Parts: sequence; structure tokens; C-alpha cells
Amino acid sequence: MHEKKGRAVCVILLNLLALGCLIWFAVMYLSHDSYVPNPDAMLPMAKWEGGGMALTLGLVPMLIANTLGYRYILREDKPLWQRLLPYLMGLFELVLVISYWAPAIIETVTE
Repeated sequence: MHEKKGRAVCVILLNLLALGCLIWFAVMYLSHDSYVPNPDAMLPMAKWEGGGMALTLGLVPMLIANTLGYRYILREDKPLWQRLLPYLMGLFELVLVISYWAPAIIETVTE
């Protein structure tokens, strides 16, 4: 019993950490700040580009954390819509990643 409760607490903390990272990088991306913090870097990026790239790289770990939340936090006696709530963060991140990559892909295809 205690092992299952400890696992659930770890999964909840993991999802809260993922939510914090999502909020941080989503604000960076959505602010569309064109300031380049490290102009001498090998790949200089504006702040909004860095946020979009971090969201892209974090999409798979977010979905893993959401799946763990789906499996360990909510019991099977709950309705399906309540069990799918952890996936809202992943869906929001997926929408942001698509909005980050779609203009570049559309521009490439139309050329």
C-alpha cells in the first residue's frame, strides 16, 4: 500500500515539474521576445525560438509524464474523461509545438 502511494506522489511531483517547465517555456515562446541572450553562441537564438525549441524537445518527456499520471494517479473506477485530464498539458504543448514548426514547414512546402 505504501509503495503505491509513494509511486503516486512521485508521479504527481513529476507532473507538477512538467507543468512548471511548460509554463516557463510557453511564456518564453508566446512572448515572442526577439532578444538574443547569447549572440556569440554557435547557434544564437532569440528567446522565443529557444522557448519553442525547448517545448519541442520536451514534448516526449511530457507525454511520458502524462501517461504515468494516467496509469498511477487516477483509479480505474473514475470516468474516462477524468482519467484523461493529465493529457491536457501534453495537448497544450503539442499545439504550441505545431504553431512553432508550422510556419517554417508551410514556407518550405510552398517554395
